[in-house]
Amino acid sequence: MRSSRAWSLLGALGVLLGLGGRAPAWHGRGHHVATTLAVGATRGKLPAFFADGAATVAHASLDPDLFTRPIGPEPLHSAEAPEHYFDVELLKGAKLPATRYEYLALCAKLGLKPDKVGLGPFSVTEWTQRLTVAFAEHRAYGDNPHVRSKCLLYAGILSHYAQDLCQPLHTTIHWDGRAKSDNSSPRTGIHRKVDALLGKLDVDRRAVLKDAAPAAFKDLRRAVLDEIARSNKLVDRVYELEQQLPELTAPLKQDSPVAAFTGERMRAAVRFTASLYVTAWRDSAKLKMPAWYARPYEPPPSPPPTVRKQSKGT
Repeated sequence: MRSSRAWSLLGALGVLLGLGGRAPAWHGRGHHVATTLAVGATRGKLPAFFADGAATVAHASLDPDLFTRPIGPEPLHSAEAPEHYFDVELLKGAKLPATRYEYLALCAKLGLKPDKVGLGPFSVTEWTQRLTVAFAEHRAYGDNPHVRSKCLLYAGILSHYAQDLCQPLHTTIHWDGRAKSDNSSPRTGIHRKVDALLGKLDVDRRAVLKDAAPAAFKDLRRAVLDEIARSNKLVDRVYELEQQLPELTAPLKQDSPVAAFTGERMRAAVRFTASLYVTAWRDSAKLKMPAWYARPYEPPPSPPPTVRKQSKGT
């Protein structure tokens, strides 16, 4: 089984220190910046608590990498790693089923290992729907701070998977060098270099937010597949830029073709993530909490007043 495409932040540090290992998709800072911008892009389209909680959402955006090696133990790593990528070429044009388990059945029929192909489309779709349910709960119990916290957590985890699919090398068999004849990777190190780019970019926040313009998707599943297709079409462009990619510890030349590519991917990641948030909020209006699920917030009782003991002679 292939090792993770999305190692933790400590894994990235391990690379820099010469300890080896795989770096996380877009690295930690890249996810943090893109998620912060994506939440900011939704201001005025979602409840105020969401934009106010941008720091929490961005913090949670790194969690999926902590579920994989070297932090995440087995079997967590084995279950989590394929959630971060999707090698479209391996399906050879077969239509992707709507649900995860139908997809697993398709892989079995085609003689493919699901962890080899990846589960990225289902990660994004399912976490968008989890956020939708959390937003529906907020609509019903808006005064419950625990529900608001849950929305921010789910949004952070969703952002990670969404942004991973905007990294072209997370959508292809050529994920770390041009694939060999047996579709295995030569592991040239290009993947780590591309992952590092987003965190090295000098971001013009206003320009990114202006270009983000999030809008709810008419068809969530179709939108996810379209985003993967757009990302996959950039694989050749990545390899055209291979010799210009800065080393892991080297800065990014901000006026270079690599920076232009990185800026476009940053805008795509922000726009896609923010649109997923807006889609979840829109769809949450269609859901009604079941009668048995009544969880209005009841503040904890105030502690009894402290009685100060008087000393003798007073």
